[in-house]
Amino acid sequence: MPGMEEVRRHWGWVLALGVLLFLLGLFATSAAVTTTLLTVLVIGALLLIAGIFELGSAFRNAHYGGFWMHLFTGILDLVCGALLMAYPGVGALTLTLILSIFFLVGGAMRAISALMIDLPNGGWAVLSGGVDVILGIMLLAAWPASGLWFLGLAVGIGLIFRGAWWSAFALAARKAPKMPV
Repeated sequence: MPGMEEVRRHWGWVLALGVLLFLLGLFATSAAVTTTLLTVLVIGALLLIAGIFELGSAFRNAHYGGFWMHLFTGILDLVCGALLMAYPGVGALTLTLILSIFFLVGGAMRAISALMIDLPNGGWAVLSGGVDVILGIMLLAAWPASGLWFLGLAVGIGLIFRGAWWSAFALAARKAPKMPV
């Protein structure tokens, strides 16, 4: 595997990254409401930045065509970004509602499709779809309260598992045999 020798030599730094991500994940899940609001603010800031670049692209390349598409996209990005930055609580509620519907409909479609198509190991697709349907139902049943904590919890869980993976990878790399150069 290319680069594995480099990882093996510096496994301690990779392990430190894993531990840091794991700890950040624990913090994010324990402060899920704060993490949710920060996540919405980051999304809002990213949309503002994207809007600025999109508007710049519209005016810079107006003579190449696509001016109106870039202009409207830039304005949409700026408006949505500004709204998320100004009202992060409402943004969190809205994003959670959209995600709950996404999980519910997407999970049902995945499960039904897997049942209709004879896929190898299709049971995993059915299980995955079923879990998404249950998650969507749980989010909808707890909405709007779920909008305050769900995004932060999801970010935290993602960080915990990513940190655990990096840590396991670092420990495996440490034990890997030395590769000839």
